[in-house]
Amino acid sequence: MTQPWILKPTVAPSPELIAAVGGHPLVAQLLAQRGIDAPEKAIPFLDPDQYTPASPSALTGVDAAAELLHDAIARRQQILVWGDFDVDGQTSTALLVTALRALAGDEHVRFHVPNRFEESHGIRLPKLQQKLAEHPADLLLTCDTGIAEAAGIGYARDQGITVIVTDHHDLSAEFTGLDFRTDPLWGLSPVEVGVDSVRRANAIVNPKFLPDGDPLRTLPGVGVAYKLVQRLYELAGRRGEEEEMLDLVALGIVADVAEQINDARYLLQRGLERLRTTKRVGLMALMQISRVDPAKLTAESIGFQLGPRMNALGRLDDATISVELLSTRDPILAGQLANKLERLNQERRVLTSQITRSAEEMLERNPSLLDFNALVLAHPQWHAGVVGIVASRLVERYGKPAILLLTPPGEPARGSARSVAGVDIGAAIAACSHLLLTHGGHPGAAGVSLLPENIDAFRRELSRQVELHRDPTVQPGLQIDTEASLGDLSLDLATELARLAPFGQGNPMPRIVTYDVQVVSDRRMGADGSHRKLRVRPANVDQSEQELVWFGGGDAELPAGALDIVYTLGVNEYRNERSLQLLYVAHRAAQRQVAELPSGKARPRFVVDLRRIADPQMHLPADAVWYAEGAQLETTSPGVAYAPRTNATGGGRPLVLWTLPPSGEVLKWLVESCECDELFLCGRRTTDDAPAVVVRQVAGMVKYALSRDAVIDVGRMAARLGQTEAVIRTALLLLESRGAVRLLEWLDGDRAQVAEGETKVQNSESEALWAELEALLAEVRAYRRFVARARIEELGIENLIPGQINYASR
Repeated sequence: MTQPWILKPTVAPSPELIAAVGGHPLVAQLLAQRGIDAPEKAIPFLDPDQYTPASPSALTGVDAAAELLHDAIARRQQILVWGDFDVDGQTSTALLVTALRALAGDEHVRFHVPNRFEESHGIRLPKLQQKLAEHPADLLLTCDTGIAEAAGIGYARDQGITVIVTDHHDLSAEFTGLDFRTDPLWGLSPVEVGVDSVRRANAIVNPKFLPDGDPLRTLPGVGVAYKLVQRLYELAGRRGEEEEMLDLVALGIVADVAEQINDARYLLQRGLERLRTTKRVGLMALMQISRVDPAKLTAESIGFQLGPRMNALGRLDDATISVELLSTRDPILAGQLANKLERLNQERRVLTSQITRSAEEMLERNPSLLDFNALVLAHPQWHAGVVGIVASRLVERYGKPAILLLTPPGEPARGSARSVAGVDIGAAIAACSHLLLTHGGHPGAAGVSLLPENIDAFRRELSRQVELHRDPTVQPGLQIDTEASLGDLSLDLATELARLAPFGQGNPMPRIVTYDVQVVSDRRMGADGSHRKLRVRPANVDQSEQELVWFGGGDAELPAGALDIVYTLGVNEYRNERSLQLLYVAHRAAQRQVAELPSGKARPRFVVDLRRIADPQMHLPADAVWYAEGAQLETTSPGVAYAPRTNATGGGRPLVLWTLPPSGEVLKWLVESCECDELFLCGRRTTDDAPAVVVRQVAGMVKYALSRDAVIDVGRMAARLGQTEAVIRTALLLLESRGAVRLLEWLDGDRAQVAEGETKVQNSESEALWAELEALLAEVRAYRRFVARARIEELGIENLIPGQINYASR
């Protein structure tokens, strides 16, 4: 099972954008597709010199925190920095320790990074008490943690310690309902908020206090720490010196997969510049052992070479070593620490490979696990530090959220979750809290623990919650930016696309699809043959050969015959020569964009796919026949008029499928009745398919009929509610079995005479009909999900042909 391929909208850039961007027109097109559709957006996106970053004081809490730190340094107080073991936490801790020691001296600044296996994330009270007993502190400064650590903060405040929280994670429940502009957020007494409260901290810095769209809101922990240091250095009269620490900021932004927009992107661009010329001996040692040329370093160098080595520490050992590596001035110690990172990274690779194979074998033995909306897999011997990586791999392969759980004998199950775009896995897991012991996380990742006996129930409930927490405007699958032939590709094009860098979350590397290619050579690469290099050319055409490099594809099977391939463009530099290189993303057996017409009189029907367009109405023809049904049509689709299936007879006019149909039979009837040559597939959810809701709606329609002529029409009722006729008939029989209505006489196939019921009862017949209705509606929901995501050629309608442009421009 592989995820569907989704070609993104082709958005024509304005002439002004093309002129401002210059170069290859595809650069402007990709910018427009990503919402950067005007020169005033594009120029600062491409050139950090043209971007105006927000003032550090614009970040809520920075001024108060900086003044407290400035005062503590002036009074020569002892400062304890409390970090986290992921790379964002490591770099945040190293940045703060470096900055504070430069101002206060080494002897006044200590730090602690929690151990994943002994403490997990956050502030564990026994460890805090131990650290304070060993080295008393006057000020506790958290980074990449703290916003939910009420007990630790309350304890520190009770000891008279000044507490500053810097974090970027979602706000804890005690901030719910507060007005962040006017209500006090910190500095409160235990009388006001209780002993254990985060709001007892003396200052809190968190971008989640800012409104959506604020340029600082997407900062990771290291970005928050940098903004605080920036303001602190202003107060110390050393403005600008903090820029030496931008190399750490770049590491944290990429490794934390922070959304690279606004200030986060700007800091990354500046940080990459610093990384290429860094004097930090620890980073120099790390780049050397990772075989990274500093002068050619990119965000991908961090994501695939530096970041994994740093992450291996937090996953398998003690991340304190990483902070020492990033802050040491001793080149010998730096080399020793970098070597340890390398050894741990090799161990991490082996564990990741083993657990991935184990998970895949589990799915092969029990393929029914793939039927759920999320993969939930469990094993007693998986490694806690690696399951998150494997979950990410399963997400990439199967296009759905994945949770991997450890189930040690006699202990609660615990594990990590990763998600796909459009599914808030943190919220979906939170909705299953009645089955869990603990949980927490974000839209893209989360952690969870539960009793082993609840795993099956959790899998079923999570599958239901994932569907409820899915963004209907986001279609899961392999997102592809554009189509190109092999002859369109060149070194110049790869160089032009690199102008969009740095790439990452919020600005992914452009993916290109080429259809119908033939493999002309295939050889293994790497010492163990784990990689692959293919040469491909257009099928049946002896020209335009290109080289496709497939990392990790050494053992993969390729289907015979022509292929469709998805790839990114790169530049291979070898012996001072530069050449174009295609980097493999995905493949499938060739599926031609334009199907061959069968013999006979059947004609093609071209489909314009608008399922992923936020506002498809602007792309629809004025003379079209519409299909738009469902009780929720008015609320989900303002301005769209009710257009039932019975009206879909257009005499060849285009057909707009606004509503997701309830069955394949309805879809086929619509297409054939309309006799159209062109379909516009919008696929909106305009119905509520819950059994109780449908029964209530049918009862209401019967009540309306009783106030008039006491005649109901099953076909019209099905159209009004956007359901199948089988659903309506079963709902009527259920209401009759309960005594809510009497079906006196069927006047013809679809119409019936009704009367008020006599008694309201519940019996075995009612229970059986309810079960039948639930099953019918489950089929309806499944079919709507299928139509919402399926490729055009999978819809089962004769001669449906995907349009050459997936998104109309009219």
